[in-house]
Amino acid sequence: MGTSDSKMEEALDVARSKRLNTDKLSLAALRSQFTNSSGQSIDQAQLTSARFRQEERLRADIRRERRLRQQAIAERVIAMQETLATDLAVQHELTLDALEREMRESMENELAELEREALAQEEGRLRSEYELRLSRQVEVLQEQYEIEQDLRLEEHKERLKQDIEAELQQEHRQRVEVQKERIALDYNQELQHRIREMESSLSKEMESRFKEMEGSELNRLEESHSARLAEREEQLRHGIRTRLEQQLRARLKQREARLKAEYDRRSLRLEEDIAQQIQSELEERLRNETTDLEEQMREDVELAIARRRDELRVELEKQLETRHVEKLSDRKVRLREKYDITFSKAVDDISRSLKHEIDNELEQRMESEFTSYRNAREAEIQNRLARFRYDRENELREQLEVQYESKKTDWSERLELEFQSRETAARKAIMSEIDAGLRNERLTFETHLELLKEETALELEVDMEDRLEQFKNRKEDEVASQLERQLDKREEIMRNKALIEVRKREALIRSEIEAQLGLKRAEIRDRLQNLTTQMDNFKENAEIKMRDAVEKQVQGEIDSTENDYNTREKEFRDLQNTDSRAEKRQMWMQSISGQDRPQNTAMPDPSLLGARPSLLGSSGGRPMRGILSNEQPQQPRMGLAGMRAPETSSKPLAPSASLVRPVKSPLVSPTPAPTTVLPKPVQKMGTAELRPVVSTLQPQEPETVVEVEQNVTTTTLTPITTTLTPQAKPTANVARLTPIKHMLEPVKKSRGSPPSSSFGKNADDSEGNEE
Repeated sequence: MGTSDSKMEEALDVARSKRLNTDKLSLAALRSQFTNSSGQSIDQAQLTSARFRQEERLRADIRRERRLRQQAIAERVIAMQETLATDLAVQHELTLDALEREMRESMENELAELEREALAQEEGRLRSEYELRLSRQVEVLQEQYEIEQDLRLEEHKERLKQDIEAELQQEHRQRVEVQKERIALDYNQELQHRIREMESSLSKEMESRFKEMEGSELNRLEESHSARLAEREEQLRHGIRTRLEQQLRARLKQREARLKAEYDRRSLRLEEDIAQQIQSELEERLRNETTDLEEQMREDVELAIARRRDELRVELEKQLETRHVEKLSDRKVRLREKYDITFSKAVDDISRSLKHEIDNELEQRMESEFTSYRNAREAEIQNRLARFRYDRENELREQLEVQYESKKTDWSERLELEFQSRETAARKAIMSEIDAGLRNERLTFETHLELLKEETALELEVDMEDRLEQFKNRKEDEVASQLERQLDKREEIMRNKALIEVRKREALIRSEIEAQLGLKRAEIRDRLQNLTTQMDNFKENAEIKMRDAVEKQVQGEIDSTENDYNTREKEFRDLQNTDSRAEKRQMWMQSISGQDRPQNTAMPDPSLLGARPSLLGSSGGRPMRGILSNEQPQQPRMGLAGMRAPETSSKPLAPSASLVRPVKSPLVSPTPAPTTVLPKPVQKMGTAELRPVVSTLQPQEPETVVEVEQNVTTTTLTPITTTLTPQAKPTANVARLTPIKHMLEPVKKSRGSPPSSSFGKNADDSEGNEE
């Protein structure tokens, strides 16, 4: 219950105690009046009325107390019901949560099992699919590996051939270079030996002369320089001393003024910073202490009030219990005695009026006493806080003033010591700078003297070297002229011997090459005949397959054409390899004989025959692609490639027109070269134009059916008019070798050793290995 209820209970208790005292007195007086005299009827009537009024007041008090207790009981019951309802709600929620957890766990377990089953099924299906894909990919990779292996083997063969040729050429160049280096080394050794002998004799003569001149010049220079240096040294010392003294005075004055200004400025800054720090620290400490004191005082007041309330409640409860017991005993006594109705009414009226007045007075007194007590307590607390704050502020201020004065003295002493140390350091630095300047100037004078000495010595050395170089150049020219005459004679002799040997070997090698070329040409003609027959057969097969392709056999035709293309590519590569070998041999012979290389004839593009070009480089006479396509062909610079060869009537074996063409794409007849004119084949009459169904080679997709419609894109096949037919009994055109004098004239100052005697044998062995 609140403070108002406690006040009402206290007022009721006081009124009841007063009433009991008044009742006791009035009853005694009434008894004495009734027993003593019988003439006081008015007094008796008043007493009876007062008695009835008191009884009515007691009944009203009892009713009020009953009502108050019923209200308290009802409030307790409502509170208990609310607590029970909250407990039941919490228990209900807990049970629901437990049920929900169980249901969720069961659902999660079921879902996990379902997921496992689904994953297992999906895993099995995916495994089967991936195994099938793996098997297909393995087959495809095996096919690709076989194809790549064949291609790499062919490339490796070509590389080996090129490497062997490059090694042979390099060996020849190395031998030539070794011979040149030997001759040059012999010449240089002889020349250096002679030059050293000449230099030693000249150096001995010049050293003796130079020593005599050097001694005389040094004596003269030392005497003149010593006199000049003494005079100059005295003048410089006097001037340097005066200048340094002036500079030092000016610098000292500037530094003193600068240090004083810095000292004043820093002292002011330090004072301001210290004052601000002290002020902020004081304010923070005072604020913290005041807040702590206020909180402590509030807590003490609240504790005192709570204790007082508890004590008053206990006392009032005890008083009410005692009074209630006494009232019950009195009431029993009063009920036994039967008073008149008038007396009871009078007593009740009096008791009501008195009770009302007493209640009002008690409430006013309680309120006034409570307000006065609260105001007095608050005033005391405020006074205590103000005194404590004032005392604490004084103490802190005294402490801070003491600290400030001590710190001020410390800082001032420290600053004085620092500035004194800095001043001494600055003085030392100034003195060191002065010493360094004097030392540097002394060193400059010394170096200047040494440089003058070195300059004179160098000038004399330069004159001597010029004279020696002139003498050396004269002697070198004389020796070089003599050696050139001797080398020219030897060169003419060696060149004549080399020409005789080269002509003999050239005749032998050309005869062998012409014989081999005749055999190869016969083989190539036989192969060309076979190719023409194959082309005729292929036309007939193509007509049959094109008719069948319209009736759902497109894929078989593509496979057959691919196989034919592969066979033709292989044949073309074999032919090209044979031609390249023959051409390389012919180029080798031309380079040996010294003739200029002929221009490369236009090779047929193997892509027209169905060859698949690589992504980067060229193969089989095709032009380069990619980054390497922009590069120019290598030109012969040095060695045998740049030499001339005698002109012959031999021709390259490479055909000027394409041999075989694919049926897949429309054929374009290239312009034949004017050198080889071949007879045209007789066209067959009555053959209609073939219209093949063109279908690009693509990977077969599973479960797809391609329907052939009437409107199909076709390409017309034009007859091949440039096929090669063998001629009857070809005659080999062999030209005789005639020496050309103007092409074999020796050039001066281009010396080189002749080829070794085993050079022709090595070339023949390498050609045999290639075959």
